[in-house]
Amino acid sequence: MFTGKQLSRKRPLGKRQILPAIVLLLSCGSWLRAQDKPWLEVRSPHFRVITNGSDREARHVARAFEQMRAVFENQFPGFALEAPAPLLVLGARDEYTMKMLLPQMFRAGVGNQVAGLFQQGWERTYAVVRLDIMASDRINPDTYSTVYHEYIHTLLHANFRFLPRWLDEGLAEFYAYTRFEGDKMYVGAPAKSKYRLQSLDSRTPVTLRVFITTRESISRNEEDSQQFYAQAWALTHFLTFGPGMEQGDKLKKFFNLLQHGTDQLKAFEQVFGNIEDVDKEYLRYINRIAYPTAVITYAAKVDEKDYSGRQLSMAETQAELAAHLILAHQFELAKSSAEAAIKSDPKVSLAHEDLAFADFNEGKDEEALKEFSQAVELDPKAYISLFAKTMMSPMSRSDAPADQAAFQEALQKVVAVNPKFAPAYIELAKLDLARGDNDGALQMAKKAEGLEPFRSGYKVFTGYILLRTGHPMEASVKAAYVAERWGGPDHDEAMELWKSIPLEKRVSEILVDRPWPVDVMTAEGVVKSVTCKDRAFSVSLENDGKVQTFHAQGFPVGYSDTLWVGHDHFTPCYHVDGLRGVVRYKASADKGYAGDLVVMGFRDNLSGGVKTTAAAEAH
Repeated sequence: MFTGKQLSRKRPLGKRQILPAIVLLLSCGSWLRAQDKPWLEVRSPHFRVITNGSDREARHVARAFEQMRAVFENQFPGFALEAPAPLLVLGARDEYTMKMLLPQMFRAGVGNQVAGLFQQGWERTYAVVRLDIMASDRINPDTYSTVYHEYIHTLLHANFRFLPRWLDEGLAEFYAYTRFEGDKMYVGAPAKSKYRLQSLDSRTPVTLRVFITTRESISRNEEDSQQFYAQAWALTHFLTFGPGMEQGDKLKKFFNLLQHGTDQLKAFEQVFGNIEDVDKEYLRYINRIAYPTAVITYAAKVDEKDYSGRQLSMAETQAELAAHLILAHQFELAKSSAEAAIKSDPKVSLAHEDLAFADFNEGKDEEALKEFSQAVELDPKAYISLFAKTMMSPMSRSDAPADQAAFQEALQKVVAVNPKFAPAYIELAKLDLARGDNDGALQMAKKAEGLEPFRSGYKVFTGYILLRTGHPMEASVKAAYVAERWGGPDHDEAMELWKSIPLEKRVSEILVDRPWPVDVMTAEGVVKSVTCKDRAFSVSLENDGKVQTFHAQGFPVGYSDTLWVGHDHFTPCYHVDGLRGVVRYKASADKGYAGDLVVMGFRDNLSGGVKTTAAAEAH
């Protein structure tokens, strides 16, 4: 993987934010006051930065991202260099602007400590950087490390089907501290932060056998968390630069085995040797005085002074900031900013899209559909609005051939504008299933899976199609791959597919479901209604004509990856009627409810008529 010479150098979902009216009023007022001037936009060859800081600062930030992209391109030739969700860099000039962009973090009392933050969505991704702190990067080269770390995650997830937690975090840490000096990039440099290396020196590392096989390796305890990240960085460094590691080529072989489904421990020993022997070498390696780095020459194709730049209009600025708030689920603030944008200029398509999603989150579907339609009329390339408009239309739920043809045509327009938009391919696959075109469905599902290889639910969906088309063993491979590597609702959906496959047609009989406490019961059914009031949540499920209602304080829910609303817009309070619900619950002291929710999964109806027996097998 490395070709340069060496030097020695010393993620429950769907929660809703409910704000008191007076706080909301003050917040909206603060937002509108903060948008008293339009922001600047700078475009480098691969990145877009908007800022209320200076043009020079924006160009400096854009160059920093270009450099990190160049590192990834050098180390992973042939890999995708952009995630499907477009990245926009927001450059906040000071703490006041940062507070505007990240109000929830400042309310939690941690915002003033943040120099940079990555917010990854299914439709858009944001890197928020604070320019007055970033300007000190020559004094502290680790300033960008948090943002770089998360950026590397997006590139890894755009290319790998699965990475164990330690390696996912280890690679992100390993590249996050890359040093840039002139036209040289130094890969593998340790963090300047005292916590990382001190963690290695002050505590005995976890044995490699335990470290690489523990699914959830990151503790909530700050000291344990620092230890995990330090060891993940150190192990990745050792597997790259350690004796006999062939400058990272062995690590690349390990990647490939993991992607083909080889058990992690088996793959590790196949590539690196007996794990106890490797552990001894690793301990000797991390006790060294200095760590080696690789030097890569960076030849920028475009100088930062030649990046294009312009001043956004006031309406464009307000619309862009509202879109960021939509991803952060700050819908009230987003609505205020979108309305201000439309007042400034009603012809800005993005502002109508922002307002549509704010209405959609409140269950105001008629108003939302009107705004999505307006957004598409103003900009035919607004594929997110076009997709939402298509999915909200009656034709998306119709069995009439004419409606299905119109639905297909609309989805094809979406992917014509953005061929990397995976949710549209999922919907095309569902449509093919409904029409009985199983081969077409499989093709569309695999297309989506290729675009979003890290999305476990897409693999399960492909598995259902394989089962329906008479390939149960291949379907069981998909189910086992997800169930053994993911937790939570992802694991549950994979196990449901696994249990629907006849025993003799499974690829393996060794797949054990995670145990639940004996007092936790399971129920499933079609969602008939939901109620959300303050922090209380209840859901009614119908099964064989019987309706049961379950209750919870808070929102302990998950959902299928294949739901079109996805992470950016899902709320358990609207648009869930008719979905299948699977609940884990305990007996309730309140006789008005069948039970108290422990966790609930809103499941897409994607089994295509395949009978599942997950609930029956659970107890």
